[in-house]
Formats: sequence, structure tokens, C-alpha cells
Amino acid sequence: MSETDDEDKTEAPSQKRLDDARSEGDVPRSIEINSWFILSGLALIVGFYSSALSSGFSLSIFFTQSASFTASRDNMTHVLDEVFISFRQYLLIPFGVASLAALAGPLMQHFPIPSLDHAMPKLARVSPFEGIKRVLGSGALVQFVKSLAKFVIVGTVISVSLWGERNHITELPDMDALALFDFAQKSILRIFIAVVSIYALVAGGDYFFQWMNWQKRLKMSRQDLKDEYKQQEGSPEVKNKLRQIRRKLSRSAMMGRIPKATVIVTNPTHFAVALQFEEGMRAPICVAKGVDVLALRIRQLADEYDIPIIEDRPLARSLYRLVEVDDEIPLDLYKPVAEIIGYVMRLRMRRRRVVYGK
Repeated sequence: MSETDDEDKTEAPSQKRLDDARSEGDVPRSIEINSWFILSGLALIVGFYSSALSSGFSLSIFFTQSASFTASRDNMTHVLDEVFISFRQYLLIPFGVASLAALAGPLMQHFPIPSLDHAMPKLARVSPFEGIKRVLGSGALVQFVKSLAKFVIVGTVISVSLWGERNHITELPDMDALALFDFAQKSILRIFIAVVSIYALVAGGDYFFQWMNWQKRLKMSRQDLKDEYKQQEGSPEVKNKLRQIRRKLSRSAMMGRIPKATVIVTNPTHFAVALQFEEGMRAPICVAKGVDVLALRIRQLADEYDIPIIEDRPLARSLYRLVEVDDEIPLDLYKPVAEIIGYVMRLRMRRRRVVYGK
């Protein structure tokens, strides 16, 4: 990707882009989070099980009774049996804790998402040029600086933790085996607690750094946002075309119902509403309505089918605004519409009488 392309990507990633990245297994990952959970698990093991291990192992015979212990066949067989039982009894839970700690780090960062993208072969993974870029690129430099910083931080924490025990360290050669084991246990536990405490800050900072890089890598340009919107919502041009087609079909269907109209109420040129009322209907219904050009077409069809056209400006505006096609007129318009329908009915009866008289 060129620098120009990177400069164009100034917009925050959309939710769809983030979801697509997660579905492909592209999520922010911090190795330090995994390391922190493993260190915490080891600290728990050292803190809660080391004393049990030291007291439970039959190897303590070598520490407490080393002078009188006889390395006979029966004694060694007994010791090996006890060691096997002790390992099975005291290492099962620590092994479970360590396994859970190793799994907790990845699970806390993201739920496992099955993806074949990383399993598919890619030439970039075996390309020597890409390998050199990974080793000598800016990412490798950042990793080197991070590793150096971790080494300095952890080394400083260990030094500070052991500084208070500097006087006891000189006494180690004079300690017996059990006292030496007890000193080592307490010192290791103190180091673990200090390292886990300070490493929590390191892991949190690294996860935030990885999350920021992830967001930066997924940034979008304005054109990317437009393309995504078109994919999700459809092209505006296509949507407008479909809307025009639907409007045309709806208008054609509406015009086909005008011959059934009883009367056309007009404004007289801007609005036109076609009403139908027949015996058995609860109320007149609107079969067509239009404004300007469409209103003119409704009046032309009314003339073709000899449908009465009544001019009533306030009523035409109210009908156009309040009544949708195929809906009954509202209750508050019953009276003015009834007067017009009554007038049209009387007009029809008068015409019939004239025709009958002839």
C-alpha cells in the first residue's frame, strides 16, 4: 500500500469493517496479556502448592535423614513409589492451573473465531523479500524496543525484590537443605508477586497499543465509506430508478381505477381527487389523486368517461392531504362529500329522466 493511500484513509473504520475483520480472525492481540496470565498462574502455583509439594514429597527423606538413609534396593523402591504418588497427587492441580492460565489470555482478548483465511497458503509468507521486511521493518524495531523495555523493567523489579534479602544471600552456604528450599520458595514467590503486579501495567499498555494499531490499520477513506454504503444500502441511482418504476406502476394502476369513480373534486387545476361511492359502501373511498400534471390527466380521463367534475378548492386540498388512495374519507369530511355525492346522484337521475322522456 502506497503512502498516498495511507494518507487518504482518514476516517474511523465503520462497524461493518470491524465486524468483517473479526470474522476473518483479524483482532487486536497482545502477547503480553498471555504472558501476564501465565505468570499469574505460576505465582498461584508457587504460592499455594510449593509448601504442599515440599512437605508431601518423599524426597524430603534425603534432606532430613540424608546421613542415615541407606540406598538399598527396598528403600529406593519405596522412595520411587512415593515419588510417583506425590507427583500424581500434587502436580495435577498445578498442571490444570497452568493450562487454564495459558488459555485465559487469548480468551480474555477475543472469543475464538474459526477462520480459514490464516490457514490458506500465501506467497507473502514464504517470500524472502517479505521476510526481510518483517525482520528489518519498523514493526521489528518496535518489537525490539518493547523487548528491551520489558527486560529492563523485569530486571529492575527482580533486583528491588531481592535487595531486602541481600544479607540472607550471604548466609546461603551455611543453610541446611530445608532452610535453603524455604528461602528459595519465599524469594521466588516475592519475585512473582512483584513481577505480576508491574507486568499488569505492561500488558495493559501493550494491549492498548495493539488496539490502536488495529484501528489505524482498518481506517477507511471517504471513497471506502461511500462504496460500503452502496453495498449495504444499494446505489442511490439504482434506488431512484426503482422508486421511479414503482411510482409509475402505482400511477398506472391508479389511473386504471378512474373509470369507477363517482365524482372528481378539483381545485380547479392544481389538485384533483377521484372519489367512488356505491350502494352498500360505508363511506366514499379515494380511487385516485394527483397534483398539477397528474391532476390534469385525471380530469382528462374524467372527460373521456363522462365523470362529473366538481370544483371545491378547500375540499380538494383537504382530500388530497388527508386521504390516501384506497382509503375511506375521514369522518370530518363526510358532510361536504355527502353534499357533492348527493348533487351528483340527483344530476344522474335528472339525466335518466330526460333520456326516458325522449
